[in-house]
Amino acid sequence: MTSGSTARNGSVGADAPRRRPDRRPVLVLGLGNPLLGDDAVGWRVVEELERQLASPGAPPEADGTAVETDMLAVGGIGLMERLAGAPRAILVDAIETGDDPPGTVGCRRLSEIPIRAATHLDGTHDMPLPVALAAGRALGAEIPAEILVVSIEARRTDVFSTDLTPDVAAAVPRAVQAILTAIAAG
Repeated sequence: MTSGSTARNGSVGADAPRRRPDRRPVLVLGLGNPLLGDDAVGWRVVEELERQLASPGAPPEADGTAVETDMLAVGGIGLMERLAGAPRAILVDAIETGDDPPGTVGCRRLSEIPIRAATHLDGTHDMPLPVALAAGRALGAEIPAEILVVSIEARRTDVFSTDLTPDVAAAVPRAVQAILTAIAAG
């Protein structure tokens, strides 16, 4: 792997010669279900991020920061467990607020997200992510102090399909750029 490269499932690129010492590694998690239409947008964004970071002309925004990626279809406790030990984290997920047109990209702290709007930050069979994070911290897990959420307003997340709707698909490059900007900001 090269500087700014991606890794999945726990292995961070260790051979990052350009890595700045003041840059903490970042874990980028694409959330969703790849079989439920727009709910897969978190996965598609992470796939595109991986392609860009692996290309010979990797985006300068990554600036040698070690970036680890993964794609998950979990929330609550399972998501908290995946975040444990990460110095920095960015979650990418579909959101359904009804306040913005489909394909709108947002970038906010987890604490600013209305939990019922983001499908994988809350779950009907699990505890909301903020509660799971508090429980993990209380039990001594090292959870990032601040978690950034890159959200994409979805149109349809309740039909079996591997395709994103056109507005949501068009948002993928903007969401990748939001992630790269957040990485650059440190």
